[in-house]
Amino acid sequence: MEALVNRRTQRQTYLAVLTVALLALAGCATKGAVNLDLQAVPSSSEAPQKKADSLTGTVASFEDARPEKDRLGVRHHLWGGETTFNVPGGKPGDVVAKVMADYLKRKGWRVEGSPDVTFSGKLLNLSVNAESRFAHTEITVRTKLVVEGTNKADGSIVRMTLNGDGMQKVFWFDPEDAQELASEVLTDSLDKLLMNTKVDNNLLRLK
Repeated sequence: MEALVNRRTQRQTYLAVLTVALLALAGCATKGAVNLDLQAVPSSSEAPQKKADSLTGTVASFEDARPEKDRLGVRHHLWGGETTFNVPGGKPGDVVAKVMADYLKRKGWRVEGSPDVTFSGKLLNLSVNAESRFAHTEITVRTKLVVEGTNKADGSIVRMTLNGDGMQKVFWFDPEDAQELASEVLTDSLDKLLMNTKVDNNLLRLK
């Protein structure tokens, strides 16, 4: 009798777990949209600090030159359906400009007042995609920015193309995983800008 009760209890537990799993999978098959709040974050390899205590920079909105402008990317769910990734306000060029301004401030630049260097640029790629497979989700991020820094003193321009990419596998996917990876890749790209330039007599120059 006790064995029968144990088997019945095990069967009920199995059915309960199966029901929860099916409900979770059903939820994964829905469509929706998630906004990713991209930020300048501490990078894996901090670029050397510029002697920017007397330098002021400002960042204009980046031109969005991506072929697909209505989203950053998409998550494909394991059992069908998808979730679209975008940024608040739907304007990645504005978001990238804000991230860059915050990044420069953290690196010792002033970002208020009359600028010595005005940064602008073009967004060629900013893609965030996720592919859910059995027992994991693979997240990929790719960035490509053309950045121009115009020196007010002599009108000279420093131009660089910054590429970045990253991949991460997670067991339980959360939109914050994609948000954090995209922020890290974008920040690492900006590191390359400072690593390959120098400040000379209040002018930004290539090394």
